[in-house]
Amino acid sequence: MPDLTKSSAVAESSAAAGTRSASVIAQRTSSPAEVAPAAARRLRWWNTLVITVPAAAVLALGYSHRWVGDDALIYTRAVRQILAGNGPVHNIGERAETSTGTLWQWLLALGGLVTGTDPALLAVVLGLVTTVAGWLLAGDAARRLHGGARLVPVGVLVLLPVAAVWDYATSGLETGLITFWPAGCWWLMVTGASRAASGRRRALTAAAFGLGPLVRPDLALVTGVFLVVWYALLRPGVRSALAQAAAALALPLAYEVFRAGYYGVLVPLPGLAKEASEAVWLRGLVYAANFVLPYQLWIPALLLSVLVLPARRVLSRRLLLLVSAPAVSGALSVVYVVRVGGDFMHGRMLLPGLLLMMLPLWALPPGRRTTRVAGALGIWAVCCLLLWRPPGQSSHFKIFDQHTGYQHLTGVRHPTEQRDHRAIRTPFTARVERAAARPEPTLVLETSFNRTYLELPLSERFHARVAATRVMLGHSGLVVPLDGLSIDPQGLAYPLAAHLERTHIGKAGHDKRLPDAWIIADYTDPGTPLPPGVDRGAVAAARHALSCGPLAELQDSVRQPMSPERFWRNLTGSWQRTSFRFPSDPYAAEAALCRNT
Repeated sequence: MPDLTKSSAVAESSAAAGTRSASVIAQRTSSPAEVAPAAARRLRWWNTLVITVPAAAVLALGYSHRWVGDDALIYTRAVRQILAGNGPVHNIGERAETSTGTLWQWLLALGGLVTGTDPALLAVVLGLVTTVAGWLLAGDAARRLHGGARLVPVGVLVLLPVAAVWDYATSGLETGLITFWPAGCWWLMVTGASRAASGRRRALTAAAFGLGPLVRPDLALVTGVFLVVWYALLRPGVRSALAQAAAALALPLAYEVFRAGYYGVLVPLPGLAKEASEAVWLRGLVYAANFVLPYQLWIPALLLSVLVLPARRVLSRRLLLLVSAPAVSGALSVVYVVRVGGDFMHGRMLLPGLLLMMLPLWALPPGRRTTRVAGALGIWAVCCLLLWRPPGQSSHFKIFDQHTGYQHLTGVRHPTEQRDHRAIRTPFTARVERAAARPEPTLVLETSFNRTYLELPLSERFHARVAATRVMLGHSGLVVPLDGLSIDPQGLAYPLAAHLERTHIGKAGHDKRLPDAWIIADYTDPGTPLPPGVDRGAVAAARHALSCGPLAELQDSVRQPMSPERFWRNLTGSWQRTSFRFPSDPYAAEAALCRNT
């Protein structure tokens, strides 16, 4: 590929000198300082536009599509519990880590502490800010990568017109941070991959790379690839390598020790509920098709191959190493998402992989081939921007366009605040409000979505006025007060349900459902009168199983008061506890767990 071939010698010589390792694919052109001042100004202005116009466009599109979904409200309940002084939990008295994005949870908590803003609205603002900041970093990395050469947008044209990118620039979830962190890591690698970099700079860069598992656990793949490439580029001595490894691992390992000791398991609870270590290839492939086909993403894939395949033959080992960090980690991210079965939100889990693979191609120096590809991408981008939108719901595995769905559900064009979701009036809302007003504690069981409910006396040992089950966990967390118990039968916030054996493969993240007999056994006292239709034998079997072996120990790990002894027992038993599963059928669980009692 001519553009990359011409740039190789310049990039290699600058890296050897240790003065501009970022200019790894720069063209053999004069720098702005060596050309006429007017031409240099025009070059700077042009490249500034290439960097800022896409960022401004994603800001405008993201703002026009601003919203918050139900899953984001799971974060906001944890944040409200933190700000209320109850710790990073979903319910008082039970330690459950519901926030998959650890840094996002604590960033929202810090923002809420400083501003006092509704955490849902704060999540919208921070999501948009971090998305735009990530795009600016990606653009500046491209400028530095090519040594000040004139640039034309290429990879950015693949991202900008995709509607899922705009939707998840907000949504209240951690996607904005997942845009900012990889782009920031790429910028740090481009600007710091020099053997002349100071030890402090190297350590800080390695520490930034190490944040991946705290941004979201699956991003540990990205952390690993970036650290390996960083080491291969710098070839540090043993002492320096150990210092950088320590910098990268210090915070993730410290938090992992806290997680294991406080929550008693090694991963956030949604990772257990979704069985993130198991393979569900068919559902993952359907999820990938649900993202690729509506936007005809195979077209830019073919166009970019015209640039990428010839470049592999002409670039030096060092240049290939550098660009492999985001390219390889992005491909691995996509494969991982497909392997575990994808998600039920259209495109969301595939966006990080797509972003990473586009970072080295974000903007390139112009050349005949590059310009033609950019022009063809521009035509595709216009079609995608104006014509192609995500499907409302797939017929397979229930993959949804969540943004449009919550607009319809709330009746609000931009549902960006908790009150927009709190205003959704359902039979569940009315039941919980009535139960919370009674003097006696009440358990409200939603036995079918928005249709059938049971009400039972809630055990006084929970010290709560009301407890309620609902599959829409975010909405439940809003309706049920912070001193009440929002019970998730699917396991995202309920350790007992998270440790169920998977019973079927359906909608992603919804493969488990704790039978009502378990919830009744857990939250009511023995001898509580049961209404018609409830299997008394199943409730009795569940009560017995809850007192046996690893299931009893699981309950103790999250409900016993925290103490140094409890922390140590949680920590040392976290591996076994993480892998523990039990049958959903109470009779089968009792037979398996209570053989000796």
